[in-house]
Amino acid sequence: MNKDDIRELFNSISKKYDTANSIISLGFETIWRRQFLKRINSSDKNILDICCGTGTSTYQIWLKNRDAVVSGIDFSEDMISVAKNKYRKINNLIFYSRDALDLDFEDNTFDCITIVFGIRNISKRGKVLRGLYKFLKDSGRIIILEFNFLENGFFSHLFRFYLNKVMPLIGGCITGDRWAYRYLARTIKEFPGSEKFKRLMENA
Repeated sequence: MNKDDIRELFNSISKKYDTANSIISLGFETIWRRQFLKRINSSDKNILDICCGTGTSTYQIWLKNRDAVVSGIDFSEDMISVAKNKYRKINNLIFYSRDALDLDFEDNTFDCITIVFGIRNISKRGKVLRGLYKFLKDSGRIIILEFNFLENGFFSHLFRFYLNKVMPLIGGCITGDRWAYRYLARTIKEFPGSEKFKRLMENA
């Protein structure tokens, strides 16, 4: 799929995206996000949330540190529209429709850059990461929360069945777009393992 196709895919599921995620994750999403938020420091005053979708992670980051200005970007205009509508009363939350491959922030701008369940949807990950490091202050960090496919063991068979059959079924029933969740399941299976991705970040 090319970039425009992926953008339209996310546009098509934007209105039911939050509901679908909550049900598909069987509640584990809340636990994973809670662990992620522990990495946000009170000293982080300027934070950029990449691939923010409907703004859930952006808002949760702001709740953790209400003194911060948190900017959320996503290349899906409809996702950003949902985010702006949900959080329109919070001045310190700023949402932009931007492509992660084409950002124009000044160098040394952000204390922290986050990507929650989004890096796997970026094809040129190394290029994006190299660009993001330029936007960080000297003491800044990039924090990424992402799925990791289980390739071995008993649970790998259950996980594969869930991704191939259950996730598209539930996602399709909720959003009306089963194909979108087949694509999302595939991105989880194709995403590199933790050690390989760690090397990618180090090389960036």
